[in-house]
Amino acid sequence: MSIPPFIPFTIASGLIVSCVVCADEVSLGARGKVTGTIESVSADQNISLRSSLSTEPLQLRGDELESIVFEKSNTPPAHTNNILFLKNGDVLPINVEQLDEKTLSFDSPWSGKKSVARGAIDSLHFGTMENMVIYQGPNQNEWQIGKAWKFDKGLVSQAWGSVHRDFEELPERYILQFTVEWTGNAGMKCLFASTTADGGGLTDCYFLQFNSGGLELKRQSTGAKKYTSLASFNDFTPDILEDSKMAVELRVDRGNRLLQLAVNGKQLRNNIIDPAETGPMPSGHLISFVCTSGSEDRHTITDIRLSNWGSASAEARMEKRTDTKRDVLFDIESNRSSGTLRSIKAGEDLQVLFENPHDPSPKPLPGSKVAVIYFAGEKAKKLSQPYQLKLQGSGTLHVDSFSLADGVLRASHPELGELEIAASLISEITRIP
Repeated sequence: MSIPPFIPFTIASGLIVSCVVCADEVSLGARGKVTGTIESVSADQNISLRSSLSTEPLQLRGDELESIVFEKSNTPPAHTNNILFLKNGDVLPINVEQLDEKTLSFDSPWSGKKSVARGAIDSLHFGTMENMVIYQGPNQNEWQIGKAWKFDKGLVSQAWGSVHRDFEELPERYILQFTVEWTGNAGMKCLFASTTADGGGLTDCYFLQFNSGGLELKRQSTGAKKYTSLASFNDFTPDILEDSKMAVELRVDRGNRLLQLAVNGKQLRNNIIDPAETGPMPSGHLISFVCTSGSEDRHTITDIRLSNWGSASAEARMEKRTDTKRDVLFDIESNRSSGTLRSIKAGEDLQVLFENPHDPSPKPLPGSKVAVIYFAGEKAKKLSQPYQLKLQGSGTLHVDSFSLADGVLRASHPELGELEIAASLISEITRIP
């Protein structure tokens, strides 16, 4: 029986197609998902998708579109010197060109040269190129799966046990990021800088465990005290996450015995110290994920990234805003100035002119000495844009509308105007409820 090329949402309920090659996934909400290769999306979000279901492209109506997840790129995204945060919640990797009293001009690997009104800016981060991506995945045949896990667009647990990868060497300072989703009960551990896959035997490592008892970061040692709790969050339990999904960011500074933990973009703790009594810092090369719950539960690990953690401005960029009525500048040593950002001028090193009441005739400050500038004004209380675009690697834009044709996504942005972005640079499009 042949399947007609037009499949309205009313008959697409429960339709799920799995294909390793056809990696784009269209979610129709409660009506199911269709997987294939997207050929185009019209201005009213009707989708043409090539699938093994039909010899002709399927035509999907867009009035109930929930999300589109695009095939993941194995190529790390281009690095940028700056990250721009807008008041509407956008996070944009950019290279600053200049700023005057009205406008910030920039270049970007995702949409070329653009400008944005100064009043739309929440903050501008400097020195972000130093966090160079070492690894991005997971990809098939890269991880030691064993019998407890399988690969299906991510690492998927099937029973109690571990999946691991040997990275040969971990930097002195590094950032580990991953996303975990679960069905059933959540029960997982992430071991890093480990010498064994599951933490058994004589092992020096760190591990983050998450289950109904909460979230906890621990040190495992071969010394007299095997386990040391470094940070615990007993109220951070699976039931508070409505979508059963958690994005984790772990930062490790071996030289200072310092760790930092963020979940879903929120810093839980940024000054976690591994006490000297636990012995030498873990120096293993393995990163592992362990399912600690039953075989009826499923955990899916995606968006794994391992990056160098640059030292010049990393800590200072974590400083919190202290004033919304004036501009606030933090330098790379976390020194704070409140006043008015007059200009940023191009050069071999950006020149930042910042005026404060104690120095009404300031000299330009090299951009390499600046960590973050917060712009005066409050963030938007509520977003009005109906779609959110996520860039491959990092970056988020909220847009009024979009279309896709010939490998190019065209979108209307409230501050940046009309955008053209290569579809290969987009990881996901979500309709905001």
